[in-house]
Amino acid sequence: MGITVNNTRPDTAKVILVGEMMDGSFDARVMAETDVPYTKYWDNELEQRIIYLHPDQEQLASIVAALNEGRLSLDDLQNFGSSDGGTSDLPI
Repeated sequence: MGITVNNTRPDTAKVILVGEMMDGSFDARVMAETDVPYTKYWDNELEQRIIYLHPDQEQLASIVAALNEGRLSLDDLQNFGSSDGGTSDLPI
């Protein structure tokens, strides 16, 4: 089973900011690429990464659940997406 998620398009430039927290959990927000902070977004994060996907809220919840349940790694997630539009098929 998988989900098809829109990639970032140049005319909208929405991305996912994904954070791995100190307790091993993950959180994510969809935001404009220009709004991504250069500092920590979450107080208790270990790291944050930008993923060039533009999911709807249901898809974002599925991505975060897959990260938290270990069905998807942050490294694998970063292999998906594009800034040129189109879609990505995530194996979750």
